[in-house]
Amino acid sequence: MRIVLFGATGGLGGLVLAEALDRGHAVTAVLREPARLAVRHARLAVVAGDVRDHAAVAGLIAGHDAVVSCIGPGLLGGGLDVISAGMASILAGVRASGARRVVAVAAAGILQEDGETLMRDAPGFPPALRAISAEHLRAYELLRASGARWTLACPPTMADGEGTGGYRAERDYLPEGGERIAYADVALFILDELESGAFVGSRVGIAD
Repeated sequence: MRIVLFGATGGLGGLVLAEALDRGHAVTAVLREPARLAVRHARLAVVAGDVRDHAAVAGLIAGHDAVVSCIGPGLLGGGLDVISAGMASILAGVRASGARRVVAVAAAGILQEDGETLMRDAPGFPPALRAISAEHLRAYELLRASGARWTLACPPTMADGEGTGGYRAERDYLPEGGERIAYADVALFILDELESGAFVGSRVGIAD
C-alpha cells in the first residue's frame, strides 16, 4: 500500500511510520520541515508540505492509496483550528486524487457517553479539553459528510512506553474501563485498520 502520512514527527506519527515500513508499505511523510525527520528507508519519501494548503496536499496525495493523519496543533505550531482545517484539506485532496482510504486520530471525547450524549457533553468532562474536543468534533463532521472511506481512531489518554501488542476496539464507544492506551498500540490499530477496513465509516474507541 502507498500511504501519505501527516504528523510523522509526533509521538504517535513516528510509531505509525515505523509500523507501516515494518509491514512493507511505502510511505510519503509530509512535513513543513523535512529535515526534522531523521528516519531513512528505501520505501520512505520525505517531502515538504503544509496540510492546510489544499492544492499542495492534492498533489501530494495523488498516486497513493491511503492517507493517515496524526496532526495536532503542537506539531504544526498553529492554533487548534489546524485540526479541522487540515482535515478539510486532506479530504479535498482525497476527492481530487482518488485515494481510497483516510484514517485519522481524534480524542475519545467525541465518542458516545450513551445513546444521546457525547462524552464531551457529559458531566465531569474536563473544561480544559473542550476547545480541542470541539476541533476533533468538526473534523469528525467533515469526515461524515465527505463520502470517503474513513475511520477515526479515538483513544483516551495516550502513554509513552512499550505497548501491550494489542488493543480493544469498539465502534462509537470507548471500551469498558478504557482509560489509557500506549502510542504503540494506537499505531497497531491504525495499520490494522488500513489493511482490514473493519471499521470503515466509523468512530472507534480504542483502549488497552
